[in-house]
Amino acid sequence: MALVTALLCLLLDPWHEFKRNNYFNNLWHVTWSLLLMLSGGALAFFMVLTEFVLVSVTSAANVQIEGVVKEAVTILVAIFYFHDEFTWLRGFGLFTILVGVSLFNWYKFANILVVSFNLFCERYQKLQAGHPNEDGMLGSPDANASAKYVILEEIDDLDEGT
Repeated sequence: MALVTALLCLLLDPWHEFKRNNYFNNLWHVTWSLLLMLSGGALAFFMVLTEFVLVSVTSAANVQIEGVVKEAVTILVAIFYFHDEFTWLRGFGLFTILVGVSLFNWYKFANILVVSFNLFCERYQKLQAGHPNEDGMLGSPDANASAKYVILEEIDDLDEGT
């Protein structure tokens, strides 16, 4: 992407205006301009990398929600930093974004709680009914304490050579 942009820059940019530009008129301005360009490129790269990791770990819906939150932050930065006018339309949009993101997170959290509770109840019922759990043991842990103790005693007997 950088090579294509550099090639287009070489072909299409008006180079006669380059010498009159204040961003490249001395070594300090050249260094500062290049540093700003590199930091912007690094920021864009890490933002895309973060989106990739987020999609691979969670879902595309989370990336959409994060994009909406990013737009809300952009509105707030425009208002507080660049002193843009805060109209009722922007306020309504910001309120809509906050309500939508809050409802999505509440729905997601509620689903996680319901699934976790159902899984807990299912495992508890299996333990009470005498079905094997993940360890292959039957019943509750209290009912199997003697079985585990007997196995440990047999191992001790084998170690003593009896």
